[in-house]
Amino acid sequence: MPTPLPAKDPSIRRQITGLLIVAGLLMVALVVAIATRHDMFSQKARLHFVTENATGLAPGTTVRMSGYHIGSVSTMTLQPDLKVRVTLSIAAEPYASLRDDASAVLVREQLRAPAIELRPGKGASALAGDDPLVAYSRGNTLTEIADDLRERIAPILADVKEITGTVRSKQGEIAAVIENAASATRQLADTTQQLRALAGEVRGQVRTVGAQTQGMLTEANQAVARTGQLVGQAQKSLDTVSTALPGLLQKSADMLDQLNGVARDAKTVSASAASSVPGLLRSVTPLVDDTRDMVSGIKQAWLVRSLLPPPPSPLLPIESLDAMILRDASIR
Repeated sequence: MPTPLPAKDPSIRRQITGLLIVAGLLMVALVVAIATRHDMFSQKARLHFVTENATGLAPGTTVRMSGYHIGSVSTMTLQPDLKVRVTLSIAAEPYASLRDDASAVLVREQLRAPAIELRPGKGASALAGDDPLVAYSRGNTLTEIADDLRERIAPILADVKEITGTVRSKQGEIAAVIENAASATRQLADTTQQLRALAGEVRGQVRTVGAQTQGMLTEANQAVARTGQLVGQAQKSLDTVSTALPGLLQKSADMLDQLNGVARDAKTVSASAASSVPGLLRSVTPLVDDTRDMVSGIKQAWLVRSLLPPPPSPLLPIESLDAMILRDASIR
């Protein structure tokens, strides 16, 4: 016959009950913490992107905006075209700031788990629709960066190696070039010294020319001063002429008036003489002829002819203006 179990102490029973209640409360707190950690009690918004390679992505991957945690990857689905549809679950408040050109970038830092950086974009309209599609791109990993750097540096190293070999094979020519450069440098130094000497001579000549120019300017200033004095004297002379000129002009006008009067008188006399001279000239010719006849008769008288010397032979030409010769043929 089995031995009956002893009755439990009521205090032990109360302790076990308390422990069970505390364990239940801890479980509830843990569940609430996990749910809070995954934003299960906040209002959510969904969006998705499609990628050909989901490496580095997994459900629960953190979604950030401006470095702040706003959600996570909720689901990942392989589509028939072998592309992966990734759905993001984020808080409703940051979702309102997304524009129609929003994008998601996979960021893989050195010692931290990969995360998706959600960029809101700068489009004119907001991101609309239920579970809208956004663009997706992947950031380069350290391996990819190293490979890209190696691809870029390898041709440069090859070129450097080729240049080094070329330089090694052209050492003689390079030495000759360096020697020529040194010779050219020495010649340039000599030319520089000559130029400095020439510059000194030019400065001396410039000083001499400056002194001469200063002297010429002084003489020019003196000549200008003398010219100013002459101009002043000429101005005084012009003032004197301007003062005396009206009187001289008045006197000249009076003299012209007098000359005009004399001309008028001469004109009057000429007119009177023109009316009387022709008659006088017509009366003079018979008088001359009579006087000549009288003198000729006296000369032919015997008494007078014996007293007078014989007349000289006439030498007057036929063109003479003597009217007596033209009339008397015996004289000719």
